[in-house]
Amino acid sequence: MTAADPDTALAAVLPPELRELLRGRVLRVGQAVWGGRPGRHLAARAGAGDVFRGHRPYVPGDDLRRLDWRAAARDDRFVLRQHDAEDVLSAVFLLDGSGGMSYGTGIERKSTYAAALVAGLASLAARQGDRLGLASGGAGGVELQQARPQGGARRLLALAEALARPPAGICPWPRLVAAVGPQLARRSLVVLVSDFLDPCAEGQVPGDMAEETGLPAAEAGLLDELAALAGRGHAVVLLQVLHRDELEFPWSGRELLRLEDVRRVRPEVEGLGASLRAAYLQRLGAYLAAFQGGCLGRGLVCHRVVTDTPVTAAFLGLLRALQGEPAPEEARA
Repeated sequence: MTAADPDTALAAVLPPELRELLRGRVLRVGQAVWGGRPGRHLAARAGAGDVFRGHRPYVPGDDLRRLDWRAAARDDRFVLRQHDAEDVLSAVFLLDGSGGMSYGTGIERKSTYAAALVAGLASLAARQGDRLGLASGGAGGVELQQARPQGGARRLLALAEALARPPAGICPWPRLVAAVGPQLARRSLVVLVSDFLDPCAEGQVPGDMAEETGLPAAEAGLLDELAALAGRGHAVVLLQVLHRDELEFPWSGRELLRLEDVRRVRPEVEGLGASLRAAYLQRLGAYLAAFQGGCLGRGLVCHRVVTDTPVTAAFLGLLRALQGEPAPEEARA
């Protein structure tokens, strides 16, 4: 193998235990797709799949092998059995390449953990013949060259290389979503990968809130844009990747802390750990609840993972979320 081999590139971001887990696994989505050619996913059209769709009246010229003779004998009329088709899937990943994803070390670094999960999904999809697209935001700009879904080893290689890039700057989420939307194939799976903490810092007006959700107006607007994609038939999943420190704020002593925004957007915050912690946890809890509620109210799936969870367990939970299964109660806490 060479450095240009997709398996070699994926190995750089896929932990060994996750590579082992992928053996024998399949990727399924809970929403009907429209891929245009045979694949592994339930399609939004009749075809030659295994799932019975219903009957329709026989018309001259129909394939007689599809006649349902039992129904014909019962109802005294000729009808054909119809089944749902199975099509390929177009899966598009929107990656947060901002400095905010750089927190943590080893596999618990948010960008590293997110890359492992996305690489696992991409590997399964490519194995099934599905099409892959990716777009990312970082350093204040967007990367769209691979946004239109395609199949093949070259696309898998491009995705693996994108996952290995170091995060920096900000991810302009509204611009990224607006640019990718027109390039989506019909009934795509769209997976946004981020911590979704302050995702619309660029151009946000301080204090401008959407009263109905309790979210900043810019973030409510972003969710509205994603809901519009879902309304056009796409399956939209927000994969929220958080570090345990962000959820618990472990600095609770009398030491003086200076917290800086690695994205260079927000001003530094300075104070004693004990005094900062209570206010931080209160604001974080309110924000996460509002964000989750904003997604739920718009028909979007927001699936949260924490990077101290074994990556194999997180991946299995993600597969269940993509199939439309509810998350366990502890995963939503």
